[in-house]
Parts: sequence; C-alpha cells; structure tokens
Amino acid sequence: MKKSLNNIVISVFLVLWTLNIASAESAPSIPIAEFEFVKIFSGKDADFVKDKLGEPAEIMKRENESGTVEFWIYKNIVKIGNTDKTYKYTQIGIINNYIETLGNTNRSPE
Repeated sequence: MKKSLNNIVISVFLVLWTLNIASAESAPSIPIAEFEFVKIFSGKDADFVKDKLGEPAEIMKRENESGTVEFWIYKNIVKIGNTDKTYKYTQIGIINNYIETLGNTNRSPE
C-alpha cells in the first residue's frame, strides 16, 4: 500500500511538473511587462519570436558590416513601466536569425 501511494505521489508530481513546463512554453500574455519581455526574448531565434508573437506588423531591412539586419516591428505588445499603457512600437533586431536588439518606442520607426 505504501509503495502504491508513493508511486501515485510521484506520478502526480510528474504530471504537474510537465504541465508547468508546457505553460511556460506558451505564448506570453499581451501586453507584456518590459522586463518580462526582455527576459523572454533576449538571445532567442527568429522562429521563437514568430511562435510567441506571430508575424510582425512590418519588417524593415538594413545593411551593415554584419550583413543584413531585419527589424521586426510589432504594435502595442509591451507595457510602459508599471502602467497599463503600451508602447506603440516594439522593434526586434535580427541578425543571422538571432535577436540582437530589442527596443520600444512611441515614435514611428523609419
């Protein structure tokens, strides 16, 4: 009986742990807090961004010494500080398929 109870406890723990991992991998709640946004997206690849945020509203391309830089523009996805207001634009700079820069602004990116 005791062995059976231990197996049940371990099984329940594993199920709850698996559910916790699955929920951590889900898309963030939008709008997302600034610090959380940086924590989640820093250093990730382009596929991760598309998986979590979907297609960007706009993609801008520029050339520099490293090659082509893509700036993916999303709208109203990041909160300003501890308020309910959001930045109008979030710009994610991608070089060689990885995020190199993250920025938020209320000015139109041009």
